[in-house]
Amino acid sequence: MKRRWSNNGGFALRMLEESSSEVTSSSAGLVLGPGGLTMSPSPLDSPDYGELELWYEDTAYNQHSVIASAVQGCAAVQTTIIPLPSMNNTLSRTPRSTSANSISSGREDLSPSSSLNGYSANDAESKKAKKGPTPRQQEELCLVCGDRASGYHYNALTCEGCKGFFRRSVTKNAVYCCKFGHECEMDMYMRRKCQECRLKKCLAVGMRPECVVPETQCAIKRKEKKAQKEKDKQQIPPSSVVTTTDTFKSEIPSLMKCDPPPHAECTQLLSQKLLEENRAKNVPALTFNQLAVIYKLIWYQDGYEQPSEEDLKRIMINSAEESEDQHDVNFRHITEITILTVQLIVEFAKGLPAFTKIPQEDQITLLKACSSEVMMLRMARRYDAESDSILFANNRTYTRDSYIMAGMADTIEDLLHFCRQMYSMTVDNVEYALLTAIVIFSDRPGLEQADLVQAIQSYYIDTLRIYILNRHGGTTKCMILFAKLLSILTELRTLGNQNSEMCFSLKLKSKKLPRFLEEIWDVQDIPQTKIANTNGGQSNE
Repeated sequence: MKRRWSNNGGFALRMLEESSSEVTSSSAGLVLGPGGLTMSPSPLDSPDYGELELWYEDTAYNQHSVIASAVQGCAAVQTTIIPLPSMNNTLSRTPRSTSANSISSGREDLSPSSSLNGYSANDAESKKAKKGPTPRQQEELCLVCGDRASGYHYNALTCEGCKGFFRRSVTKNAVYCCKFGHECEMDMYMRRKCQECRLKKCLAVGMRPECVVPETQCAIKRKEKKAQKEKDKQQIPPSSVVTTTDTFKSEIPSLMKCDPPPHAECTQLLSQKLLEENRAKNVPALTFNQLAVIYKLIWYQDGYEQPSEEDLKRIMINSAEESEDQHDVNFRHITEITILTVQLIVEFAKGLPAFTKIPQEDQITLLKACSSEVMMLRMARRYDAESDSILFANNRTYTRDSYIMAGMADTIEDLLHFCRQMYSMTVDNVEYALLTAIVIFSDRPGLEQADLVQAIQSYYIDTLRIYILNRHGGTTKCMILFAKLLSILTELRTLGNQNSEMCFSLKLKSKKLPRFLEEIWDVQDIPQTKIANTNGGQSNE
Protein backbone atom coordinates (compact mmCIF):
# COMPACT_ATOMS: atom_id res chain seq x y z
CA MET A 1 0.00 0.00 0.00
CA LYS A 2 1.54 3.27 -1.11
CA ARG A 3 1.21 6.58 0.67
CA ARG A 4 0.80 9.81 -1.16
CA TRP A 5 1.04 13.45 -0.31
CA SER A 6 -0.57 16.44 -1.88
CA ASN A 7 -1.40 19.81 -0.48
CA ASN A 8 -4.28 20.81 -2.74
CA GLY A 9 -2.33 23.38 -4.61
CA GLY A 10 1.29 22.42 -4.75
CA PHE A 11 4.25 22.49 -2.45
CA ALA A 12 5.06 25.17 0.05
CA LEU A 13 7.18 27.11 -2.39
CA ARG A 14 4.08 27.56 -4.56
CA MET A 15 3.07 30.23 -2.06
CA LEU A 16 5.84 32.50 -3.32
CA GLU A 17 3.85 33.27 -6.45
CA GLU A 18 0.29 32.37 -7.46
CA SER A 19 -1.65 33.41 -10.49
CA SER A 20 -4.21 35.10 -8.26
CA SER A 21 -3.52 38.53 -6.90
CA GLU A 22 -3.67 37.49 -3.26
CA VAL A 23 -2.76 34.36 -1.32
CA THR A 24 -4.20 33.83 2.14
CA SER A 25 -2.82 31.44 4.73
CA SER A 26 -5.73 31.36 7.14
CA SER A 27 -4.18 29.17 9.76
CA ALA A 28 -0.95 31.09 9.72
CA GLY A 29 -2.58 34.45 10.27
CA LEU A 30 -0.82 35.89 7.22
CA VAL A 31 -1.98 37.53 4.02
CA LEU A 32 0.46 37.62 1.12
CA GLY A 33 -0.75 40.26 -1.30
CA PRO A 34 0.75 42.55 -3.86
CA GLY A 35 1.94 44.85 -1.16
CA GLY A 36 3.87 42.16 0.65
CA LEU A 37 3.26 40.24 3.85
CA THR A 38 0.64 41.61 6.30
CA MET A 39 -0.62 40.33 9.59
CA SER A 40 -4.10 38.90 9.99
CA PRO A 41 -5.96 38.98 13.31
CA SER A 42 -6.45 35.23 13.06
CA PRO A 43 -4.57 33.27 15.71
CA LEU A 44 -1.17 32.03 14.58
CA ASP A 45 -1.09 28.31 14.05
CA SER A 46 0.75 25.94 11.79
CA PRO A 47 -0.20 26.28 8.12
CA ASP A 48 -2.87 24.07 6.62
CA TYR A 49 -1.42 22.31 3.62
CA GLY A 50 -4.41 20.11 2.99
CA GLU A 51 -4.33 16.37 2.68
CA LEU A 52 -0.95 14.70 3.10
CA GLU A 53 -0.14 12.13 0.44
CA LEU A 54 3.60 11.64 0.63
CA TRP A 55 4.20 8.48 -1.33
CA TYR A 56 2.84 7.89 -4.78
CA GLU A 57 3.66 6.35 -8.12
CA ASP A 58 6.24 8.44 -9.91
CA THR A 59 5.49 7.23 -13.42
CA ALA A 60 2.82 9.84 -14.12
CA TYR A 61 4.68 12.67 -12.43
CA ASN A 62 4.75 15.89 -14.36
CA GLN A 63 8.32 16.51 -15.45
CA HIS A 64 8.15 20.21 -14.56
CA SER A 65 10.17 20.92 -11.46
CA VAL A 66 8.35 21.47 -8.19
CA ILE A 67 9.80 24.92 -7.77
CA ALA A 68 9.19 25.96 -11.37
CA SER A 69 5.59 24.77 -11.32
CA ALA A 70 5.07 26.62 -8.05
CA VAL A 71 5.97 29.90 -9.65
CA GLN A 72 3.05 30.30 -12.06
CA GLY A 73 2.67 33.23 -14.35
CA CYS A 74 6.37 34.01 -14.26
CA ALA A 75 8.00 34.43 -17.63
CA ALA A 76 10.61 31.84 -18.30
CA VAL A 77 14.11 33.15 -18.18
CA GLN A 78 15.90 32.22 -21.37
CA THR A 79 19.60 32.42 -21.81
CA THR A 80 20.62 33.57 -25.26
CA ILE A 81 24.10 32.63 -26.28
CA ILE A 82 25.48 35.16 -28.74
CA PRO A 83 28.45 33.80 -30.65
CA LEU A 84 31.51 35.95 -30.64
CA PRO A 85 32.28 37.54 -34.00
CA SER A 86 35.11 35.96 -35.87
CA MET A 87 38.35 37.87 -35.66
CA ASN A 88 40.32 38.23 -38.83
CA ASN A 89 44.03 38.04 -38.43
CA THR A 90 44.58 41.52 -39.75
CA LEU A 91 47.46 42.31 -37.43
CA SER A 92 50.54 41.12 -39.24
CA ARG A 93 53.93 41.54 -37.78
CA THR A 94 56.09 43.86 -39.86
CA PRO A 95 59.66 42.59 -39.88
CA ARG A 96 62.48 44.98 -39.42
CA SER A 97 65.02 45.60 -42.14
CA THR A 98 67.35 42.70 -42.75
CA SER A 99 70.10 44.69 -44.35
CA ALA A 100 73.58 44.61 -42.96
CA ASN A 101 73.30 48.12 -41.60
CA SER A 102 69.86 47.62 -40.06
CA ILE A 103 71.21 47.89 -36.53
CA SER A 104 73.32 50.95 -37.10
CA SER A 105 70.71 52.68 -39.24
CA GLY A 106 68.83 53.80 -36.15
CA ARG A 107 71.81 55.73 -34.84
CA GLU A 108 73.21 57.26 -38.01
CA ASP A 109 72.08 60.70 -36.92
CA LEU A 110 73.82 60.40 -33.56
CA SER A 111 77.34 61.38 -32.75
CA PRO A 112 79.96 58.63 -32.68
CA SER A 113 80.15 56.50 -29.57
CA SER A 114 82.30 58.01 -26.89
CA SER A 115 85.16 56.12 -25.34
CA LEU A 116 84.77 54.56 -21.94
CA ASN A 117 87.62 53.51 -19.64
CA GLY A 118 90.15 53.69 -22.48
CA TYR A 119 88.03 51.68 -24.93
CA SER A 120 86.15 52.97 -27.89
CA ALA A 121 83.96 51.53 -30.59
CA ASN A 122 86.77 52.01 -33.13
CA ASP A 123 88.96 49.58 -31.18
CA ALA A 124 86.42 46.82 -31.63
CA GLU A 125 85.71 47.64 -35.27
CA SER A 126 89.39 47.35 -36.07
CA LYS A 127 89.33 43.70 -35.10
CA LYS A 128 88.49 40.99 -37.56
CA ALA A 129 84.78 40.90 -38.23
CA LYS A 130 83.12 37.71 -37.08
CA LYS A 131 80.10 36.05 -38.51
CA GLY A 132 77.10 37.66 -36.86
CA PRO A 133 73.69 36.27 -36.16
CA THR A 134 71.06 35.82 -38.83
CA PRO A 135 68.58 38.65 -39.48
CA ARG A 136 65.90 36.79 -37.51
CA GLN A 137 68.26 36.45 -34.54
CA GLN A 138 69.18 40.12 -34.76
CA GLU A 139 65.56 40.95 -34.17
CA GLU A 140 65.12 38.81 -31.07
CA LEU A 141 68.55 38.20 -29.49
CA CYS A 142 70.84 40.42 -27.50
CA LEU A 143 73.65 41.80 -29.67
CA VAL A 144 76.09 41.51 -26.79
CA CYS A 145 75.63 37.99 -25.39
CA GLY A 146 73.00 36.30 -27.58
CA ASP A 147 70.38 36.05 -24.83
CA ARG A 148 66.76 36.95 -25.55
CA ALA A 149 66.53 40.69 -26.08
CA SER A 150 63.99 42.77 -24.19
CA GLY A 151 64.24 45.90 -26.35
CA TYR A 152 66.50 48.78 -27.28
CA HIS A 153 68.54 49.99 -24.33
CA TYR A 154 71.01 52.86 -24.59
CA ASN A 155 70.75 52.75 -28.41
CA ALA A 156 71.25 48.98 -28.89
CA LEU A 157 69.12 45.85 -28.89
CA THR A 158 70.11 44.04 -25.69
CA CYS A 159 68.81 41.84 -22.90
CA GLU A 160 67.96 43.03 -19.40
CA GLY A 161 71.22 41.65 -18.02
CA CYS A 162 73.48 43.55 -20.41
CA LYS A 163 71.39 46.68 -19.95
CA GLY A 164 71.93 46.57 -16.18
CA PHE A 165 75.60 45.69 -16.56
CA PHE A 166 76.20 48.65 -18.87
CA ARG A 167 74.31 51.05 -16.62
CA ARG A 168 76.28 49.96 -13.53
CA SER A 169 79.58 50.21 -15.38
CA VAL A 170 78.84 53.76 -16.49
CA THR A 171 77.43 55.06 -13.21
CA LYS A 172 80.29 53.56 -11.17
CA ASN A 173 82.94 54.36 -13.79
CA ALA A 174 84.14 50.79 -13.36
CA VAL A 175 87.49 49.51 -14.69
CA TYR A 176 87.71 45.80 -15.57
CA CYS A 177 90.66 43.55 -16.44
CA CYS A 178 90.46 40.51 -18.74
CA LYS A 179 92.29 37.36 -17.61
CA PHE A 180 91.93 35.49 -20.90
CA GLY A 181 93.79 37.58 -23.50
CA HIS A 182 91.40 40.48 -24.03
CA GLU A 183 89.64 38.80 -26.96
CA CYS A 184 86.93 36.68 -25.32
CA GLU A 185 84.06 35.37 -27.46
CA MET A 186 81.09 36.88 -25.67
CA ASP A 187 78.10 34.63 -25.02
CA MET A 188 75.72 33.86 -22.17
CA TYR A 189 78.46 31.95 -20.34
CA MET A 190 81.43 34.28 -20.87
CA ARG A 191 79.47 37.39 -20.00
CA ARG A 192 79.81 36.41 -16.35
CA LYS A 193 83.48 35.47 -16.65
CA CYS A 194 84.95 38.49 -18.41
CA GLN A 195 83.54 41.93 -17.68
CA GLU A 196 86.17 43.80 -19.72
CA CYS A 197 85.32 42.05 -22.98
CA ARG A 198 81.61 42.34 -22.20
CA LEU A 199 81.93 46.10 -21.83
CA LYS A 200 83.93 46.31 -25.06
CA LYS A 201 81.20 44.33 -26.82
CA CYS A 202 78.56 46.71 -25.43
CA LEU A 203 80.40 49.65 -26.95
CA ALA A 204 80.97 47.76 -30.18
CA VAL A 205 77.28 47.17 -30.79
CA GLY A 206 76.55 50.84 -30.20
CA MET A 207 75.55 51.27 -26.55
CA ARG A 208 76.11 54.92 -25.63
CA PRO A 209 77.34 55.98 -22.15
CA GLU A 210 75.77 59.45 -22.49
CA CYS A 211 72.34 57.81 -22.66
CA VAL A 212 72.66 56.54 -19.11
CA VAL A 213 70.84 58.79 -16.64
CA PRO A 214 72.91 59.47 -13.50
CA GLU A 215 71.68 57.85 -10.31
CA THR A 216 71.10 61.21 -8.65
CA GLN A 217 68.65 62.20 -11.37
CA CYS A 218 66.88 58.84 -11.06
CA ALA A 219 66.44 59.38 -7.32
CA ILE A 220 65.02 62.85 -7.93
CA LYS A 221 62.56 61.52 -10.51
CA ARG A 222 61.40 58.73 -8.20
CA LYS A 223 60.84 61.23 -5.41
CA GLU A 224 58.86 63.57 -7.66
CA LYS A 225 56.74 60.71 -8.97
CA LYS A 226 55.92 59.54 -5.45
CA ALA A 227 54.98 63.07 -4.37
CA GLN A 228 52.68 63.49 -7.38
CA LYS A 229 51.02 60.16 -6.64
CA GLU A 230 50.31 61.22 -3.05
CA LYS A 231 48.96 64.56 -4.27
CA ASP A 232 46.57 62.88 -6.71
CA LYS A 233 45.43 60.51 -4.01
CA GLN A 234 44.54 63.39 -1.67
CA GLN A 235 42.52 65.16 -4.36
CA ILE A 236 40.05 62.24 -4.65
CA PRO A 237 37.37 62.67 -1.94
CA PRO A 238 36.52 59.46 -0.08
CA SER A 239 32.82 60.08 -0.65
CA SER A 240 33.27 59.74 -4.42
CA VAL A 241 34.10 56.05 -4.12
CA VAL A 242 30.76 54.33 -3.48
CA THR A 243 30.31 50.61 -3.96
CA THR A 244 27.07 48.83 -4.74
CA THR A 245 26.98 47.41 -1.23
CA ASP A 246 27.29 50.91 0.27
CA THR A 247 24.34 52.03 -1.86
CA PHE A 248 22.18 49.20 -0.53
CA LYS A 249 23.31 49.93 3.03
CA SER A 250 21.81 53.39 2.75
CA GLU A 251 18.47 51.78 1.83
CA ILE A 252 18.51 49.18 4.62
CA PRO A 253 16.76 51.34 7.30
CA SER A 254 13.70 51.69 5.07
CA LEU A 255 13.81 48.03 3.98
CA MET A 256 14.08 46.74 7.55
CA LYS A 257 11.49 49.07 9.03
CA CYS A 258 8.78 47.06 10.77
CA ASP A 259 6.35 47.26 13.66
CA PRO A 260 6.04 44.74 16.49
CA PRO A 261 3.71 41.87 15.51
CA PRO A 262 0.09 42.17 16.63
CA HIS A 263 -1.44 39.80 19.17
CA ALA A 264 2.04 39.14 20.52
CA GLU A 265 3.03 39.45 24.11
CA CYS A 266 6.13 41.57 23.74
CA THR A 267 7.75 40.49 26.95
CA GLN A 268 10.86 42.32 27.97
CA LEU A 269 13.90 40.62 26.47
CA LEU A 270 16.32 41.81 29.16
CA SER A 271 15.74 42.70 32.77
CA GLN A 272 15.43 46.34 33.72
CA LYS A 273 18.36 45.99 36.10
CA LEU A 274 20.61 44.68 33.32
CA LEU A 275 19.54 47.49 31.02
CA GLU A 276 20.45 50.09 33.65
CA GLU A 277 23.84 48.47 34.19
CA ASN A 278 24.49 48.43 30.44
CA ARG A 279 23.54 52.09 30.23
CA ALA A 280 26.07 52.89 32.95
CA LYS A 281 28.75 50.96 31.03
CA ASN A 282 27.94 52.81 27.79
CA VAL A 283 26.92 49.56 26.11
CA PRO A 284 25.16 50.41 22.83
CA ALA A 285 21.44 49.83 23.15
CA LEU A 286 19.17 48.17 20.63
CA THR A 287 17.23 50.63 18.50
CA PHE A 288 13.45 50.61 18.44
CA ASN A 289 13.44 49.03 14.98
CA GLN A 290 15.93 46.35 16.04
CA LEU A 291 13.67 45.47 18.97
CA ALA A 292 10.69 45.30 16.60
CA VAL A 293 12.63 43.00 14.27
CA ILE A 294 13.58 40.72 17.17
CA TYR A 295 9.99 40.50 18.44
CA LYS A 296 8.78 39.65 14.95
CA LEU A 297 11.42 36.94 14.50
CA ILE A 298 10.53 35.31 17.83
CA TRP A 299 6.84 35.45 16.98
CA TYR A 300 7.36 33.69 13.65
CA GLN A 301 9.86 31.25 15.12
CA ASP A 302 7.42 30.10 17.80
CA GLY A 303 4.47 30.07 15.42
CA TYR A 304 6.17 28.00 12.71
CA GLU A 305 8.07 25.58 14.89
CA GLN A 306 5.52 22.74 15.14
CA PRO A 307 3.39 21.15 12.39
CA SER A 308 -0.33 20.94 12.95
CA GLU A 309 -1.73 18.13 15.06
CA GLU A 310 -3.72 16.92 12.07
CA ASP A 311 -0.59 16.49 9.95
CA LEU A 312 1.23 14.68 12.74
CA LYS A 313 -1.68 12.31 13.35
CA ARG A 314 -1.88 11.49 9.65
CA ILE A 315 1.82 10.60 9.60
CA MET A 316 1.45 8.36 12.64
CA ILE A 317 -1.59 6.59 11.14
CA ASN A 318 0.17 5.99 7.85
CA SER A 319 3.21 4.60 9.63
CA ALA A 320 1.06 2.28 11.73
CA GLU A 321 -0.77 0.90 8.71
CA GLU A 322 2.39 -0.12 6.93
CA SER A 323 3.52 -3.67 7.57
CA GLU A 324 7.01 -3.28 6.25
CA ASP A 325 10.58 -3.43 7.39
CA GLN A 326 11.40 -1.26 10.40
CA HIS A 327 14.28 0.36 8.54
CA ASP A 328 11.89 1.60 5.84
CA VAL A 329 9.40 2.77 8.46
CA ASN A 330 12.05 4.90 10.18
CA PHE A 331 13.29 6.27 6.86
CA ARG A 332 9.81 7.28 5.70
CA HIS A 333 8.89 8.78 9.04
CA ILE A 334 12.01 10.96 9.08
CA THR A 335 11.44 12.13 5.51
CA GLU A 336 7.78 12.95 6.20
CA ILE A 337 8.71 15.00 9.27
CA THR A 338 11.43 16.66 7.20
CA ILE A 339 8.92 17.77 4.57
CA LEU A 340 6.71 19.38 7.21
CA THR A 341 9.75 21.07 8.76
CA VAL A 342 10.93 22.48 5.43
CA GLN A 343 7.46 23.90 4.74
CA LEU A 344 7.49 25.62 8.13
CA ILE A 345 10.91 27.06 7.28
CA VAL A 346 9.45 28.50 4.07
CA GLU A 347 6.63 30.17 6.01
CA PHE A 348 9.10 31.55 8.56
CA ALA A 349 11.31 32.99 5.82
CA LYS A 350 8.38 34.72 4.12
CA GLY A 351 7.70 36.62 7.34
CA LEU A 352 11.24 37.96 7.71
CA PRO A 353 11.59 41.73 7.32
CA ALA A 354 12.94 42.60 3.85
CA PHE A 355 12.48 39.06 2.48
CA THR A 356 9.64 40.13 0.19
CA LYS A 357 11.72 43.12 -0.99
CA ILE A 358 14.22 40.95 -2.87
CA PRO A 359 13.47 39.53 -6.35
CA GLN A 360 11.30 36.44 -6.41
CA GLU A 361 14.00 34.42 -8.18
CA ASP A 362 16.37 35.26 -5.33
CA GLN A 363 13.73 34.23 -2.79
CA ILE A 364 13.54 30.77 -4.36
CA THR A 365 17.34 30.52 -4.56
CA LEU A 366 17.71 31.39 -0.87
CA LEU A 367 14.98 28.97 0.25
CA LYS A 368 16.38 26.04 -1.70
CA ALA A 369 19.90 26.67 -0.41
CA CYS A 370 19.14 27.40 3.24
CA SER A 371 16.44 24.83 4.04
CA SER A 372 18.79 22.05 5.15
CA GLU A 373 20.97 24.45 7.20
CA VAL A 374 18.00 26.02 8.98
CA MET A 375 16.69 22.52 9.67
CA MET A 376 19.96 21.74 11.49
CA LEU A 377 19.45 24.82 13.67
CA ARG A 378 15.94 23.67 14.52
CA MET A 379 17.25 20.24 15.45
CA ALA A 380 19.76 21.89 17.79
CA ARG A 381 16.86 23.69 19.51
CA ARG A 382 15.12 20.32 19.97
CA TYR A 383 18.22 18.57 21.27
CA ASP A 384 17.92 16.61 24.54
CA ALA A 385 21.27 16.44 26.31
CA GLU A 386 20.30 13.67 28.75
CA SER A 387 19.45 11.11 26.07
CA ASP A 388 21.76 12.61 23.41
CA SER A 389 18.86 12.59 20.99
CA ILE A 390 16.68 14.96 18.98
CA LEU A 391 13.05 15.48 19.97
CA PHE A 392 11.00 15.56 16.78
CA ALA A 393 7.82 17.53 16.23
CA ASN A 394 5.64 14.65 17.40
CA ASN A 395 7.64 14.45 20.66
CA ARG A 396 9.27 11.29 19.40
CA THR A 397 12.95 11.03 20.26
CA TYR A 398 15.39 10.03 17.55
CA THR A 399 18.72 8.74 18.77
CA ARG A 400 21.84 7.75 16.92
CA ASP A 401 20.45 4.23 16.49
CA SER A 402 17.25 5.59 14.96
CA TYR A 403 19.19 7.37 12.24
CA ILE A 404 21.37 4.33 11.64
CA MET A 405 18.28 2.14 11.21
CA ALA A 406 16.91 4.68 8.72
CA GLY A 407 20.10 4.43 6.65
CA MET A 408 21.34 7.91 7.61
CA ALA A 409 24.38 6.98 9.65
CA ASP A 410 26.73 9.10 7.53
CA THR A 411 25.63 12.45 8.98
CA ILE A 412 24.25 11.69 12.45
CA GLU A 413 27.60 11.92 14.27
CA ASP A 414 28.38 15.39 12.94
CA LEU A 415 24.81 16.50 13.54
CA LEU A 416 24.83 15.39 17.19
CA HIS A 417 28.22 17.06 17.68
CA PHE A 418 26.76 20.29 16.34
CA CYS A 419 23.75 20.00 18.67
CA ARG A 420 26.02 19.45 21.69
CA GLN A 421 28.07 22.50 20.70
CA MET A 422 25.00 24.72 20.50
CA TYR A 423 23.72 23.33 23.80
CA SER A 424 27.01 24.12 25.56
CA MET A 425 26.85 27.77 24.44
CA THR A 426 23.36 28.19 25.99
CA VAL A 427 21.98 29.93 22.92
CA ASP A 428 18.62 31.54 23.67
CA ASN A 429 15.57 31.97 21.42
CA VAL A 430 16.54 35.45 20.25
CA GLU A 431 19.98 34.29 19.16
CA TYR A 432 18.48 31.25 17.41
CA ALA A 433 16.01 33.48 15.55
CA LEU A 434 18.69 35.96 14.47
CA LEU A 435 21.03 33.14 13.44
CA THR A 436 18.25 31.65 11.33
CA ALA A 437 17.72 34.98 9.57
CA ILE A 438 21.47 35.31 8.99
CA VAL A 439 21.59 31.82 7.46
CA ILE A 440 18.63 32.56 5.19
CA PHE A 441 20.21 35.79 3.89
CA SER A 442 23.57 34.19 3.12
CA ASP A 443 25.37 34.61 -0.17
CA ARG A 444 24.39 31.83 -2.57
CA PRO A 445 25.36 31.03 -6.17
CA GLY A 446 22.97 32.41 -8.75
CA LEU A 447 21.67 35.42 -6.81
CA GLU A 448 20.64 38.35 -8.99
CA GLN A 449 21.07 40.95 -6.22
CA ALA A 450 23.78 39.45 -4.05
CA ASP A 451 24.78 42.89 -2.72
CA LEU A 452 21.25 43.54 -1.45
CA VAL A 453 21.15 40.15 0.28
CA GLN A 454 24.53 40.85 1.87
CA ALA A 455 23.38 44.25 3.13
CA ILE A 456 20.27 42.70 4.73
CA GLN A 457 22.38 40.00 6.34
CA SER A 458 24.72 42.66 7.75
CA TYR A 459 21.75 44.29 9.50
CA TYR A 460 20.84 41.01 11.20
CA ILE A 461 24.48 40.37 12.14
CA ASP A 462 24.78 43.83 13.72
CA THR A 463 21.52 43.26 15.61
CA LEU A 464 22.88 39.96 16.94
CA ARG A 465 26.11 41.67 18.05
CA ILE A 466 24.32 44.43 19.97
CA TYR A 467 21.91 41.93 21.55
CA ILE A 468 24.81 39.79 22.80
CA LEU A 469 26.50 42.90 24.23
CA ASN A 470 23.34 43.78 26.15
CA ARG A 471 22.61 40.24 27.26
CA HIS A 472 26.07 39.72 28.76
CA GLY A 473 26.65 43.24 30.03
CA GLY A 474 29.38 44.21 27.57
CA THR A 475 31.95 41.84 29.09
CA THR A 476 34.85 40.29 27.20
CA LYS A 477 32.76 37.15 26.90
CA CYS A 478 30.48 38.96 24.44
CA MET A 479 32.85 39.11 21.51
CA ILE A 480 33.97 35.52 22.07
CA LEU A 481 30.38 34.31 21.97
CA PHE A 482 29.63 36.50 18.96
CA ALA A 483 32.60 35.04 17.07
CA LYS A 484 31.54 31.49 17.97
CA LEU A 485 28.01 32.06 16.74
CA LEU A 486 29.27 33.44 13.44
CA SER A 487 31.56 30.43 13.06
CA ILE A 488 28.40 28.33 13.25
CA LEU A 489 27.59 29.55 9.73
CA THR A 490 30.60 27.71 8.32
CA GLU A 491 29.72 24.54 10.19
CA LEU A 492 26.13 24.75 8.98
CA ARG A 493 27.34 25.06 5.40
CA THR A 494 29.37 21.87 5.90
CA LEU A 495 26.39 20.04 7.37
CA GLY A 496 24.25 21.20 4.46
CA ASN A 497 26.75 19.78 1.98
CA GLN A 498 26.80 16.51 3.91
CA ASN A 499 23.02 16.40 3.72
CA SER A 500 23.19 16.71 -0.07
CA GLU A 501 25.77 13.94 -0.26
CA MET A 502 23.61 11.75 1.96
CA CYS A 503 20.59 12.27 -0.31
CA PHE A 504 22.71 11.32 -3.30
CA SER A 505 23.98 8.17 -1.59
CA LEU A 506 20.44 7.22 -0.51
CA LYS A 507 19.31 7.35 -4.10
CA LEU A 508 22.23 5.17 -5.11
CA LYS A 509 20.98 2.68 -2.54
CA SER A 510 17.48 2.82 -4.11
CA LYS A 511 16.09 4.71 -1.10
CA LYS A 512 13.35 6.79 -2.68
CA LEU A 513 13.13 10.37 -1.45
CA PRO A 514 9.86 12.29 -1.78
CA ARG A 515 9.81 14.41 -4.89
CA PHE A 516 9.55 17.59 -2.83
CA LEU A 517 12.89 16.93 -1.11
CA GLU A 518 14.54 15.88 -4.37
CA GLU A 519 13.53 19.17 -5.93
CA ILE A 520 14.34 21.55 -3.10
CA TRP A 521 17.71 19.88 -2.40
CA ASP A 522 18.57 19.49 -6.09
CA VAL A 523 19.08 15.73 -5.97
CA GLN A 524 19.82 14.96 -9.60
CA ASP A 525 18.28 12.00 -11.36
CA ILE A 526 20.76 9.14 -11.48
CA PRO A 527 20.82 6.72 -14.42
CA GLN A 528 19.36 3.35 -13.52
CA THR A 529 22.45 1.57 -14.83
CA LYS A 530 24.57 3.43 -12.27
CA ILE A 531 22.19 2.46 -9.48
CA ALA A 532 22.28 -1.16 -10.61
CA ASN A 533 26.07 -1.18 -10.71
CA THR A 534 26.27 0.39 -7.26
CA ASN A 535 23.95 -2.23 -5.82
CA GLY A 536 25.92 -5.03 -7.40
CA GLY A 537 23.37 -5.68 -10.13
CA GLN A 538 24.06 -6.31 -13.78
CA SER A 539 22.42 -4.51 -16.61
CA ASN A 540 20.69 -6.55 -19.26
CA GLU A 541 22.31 -6.45 -22.63
